[in-house]
Amino acid sequence: MEAWTISDVGIVRRGSVNEDICKVKKYDEHSLLAAVCDGMGGANAGEIASEMAINTFMSHFEEFFDLRESKLEQAVKNAVHDANSAVYDASQKSEGLLGMGTTLVAALCSENRAMIANVGDSRAYHITEDGIFKITEDHSLVSELVKSGQLSSMEARRHPSRNLITRALGVEPEVECDIYCRDVKKGEFILLCSDGLHDQVSEPEIYYEVYETGKPQSACENLVKTANQRGGSDNVTIVLIAF
Repeated sequence: MEAWTISDVGIVRRGSVNEDICKVKKYDEHSLLAAVCDGMGGANAGEIASEMAINTFMSHFEEFFDLRESKLEQAVKNAVHDANSAVYDASQKSEGLLGMGTTLVAALCSENRAMIANVGDSRAYHITEDGIFKITEDHSLVSELVKSGQLSSMEARRHPSRNLITRALGVEPEVECDIYCRDVKKGEFILLCSDGLHDQVSEPEIYYEVYETGKPQSACENLVKTANQRGGSDNVTIVLIAF
């Protein structure tokens, strides 16, 4: 099992801080933990929120997570709870940080299994020979409008409120985390990304770069390049995990 990462500030925000952050912790050749956070808030608050959240979350898994799935799910929820509390408490203590928050999408991967945790509109994809499959559901206004039939998926991609999220770490004292479990075969991929990627690059394009080119690091670099060529309006972050 290998992982590749890339994070770019984008074109529009070039010269400013990157509010995205990603981390990978590899335990052995068959297991790892990866996460992506996309911060939000005024000044540098988004950067602070994302770094605080990812560090708190990752610190819960210092050692190999040799737990039954039910206990592992609870461990993930506890880690998300503590990450949320860390960001929320910090925001309440400083006027300059008030209202900061961050998304979180994480993958705990072991052998042929991945457990995905999600809060916000960063995403996890499962990429196989049969195509690309979105694992997570966005916690966003346009996602709710699509589910209710008020918007098509195509309309949602260009909706002016597409970046308005309905759930994030640090905004409220408590937050709900979605958990997904996925069987993953050898030769398949899990991809985590911030909305800076999936807002600009289509799922078929992501699939082609990752699965058809066969060069994971180049695929990540090409996906960021494509997002920037299409405006680069946001930070772009990718973690690509090969099983």
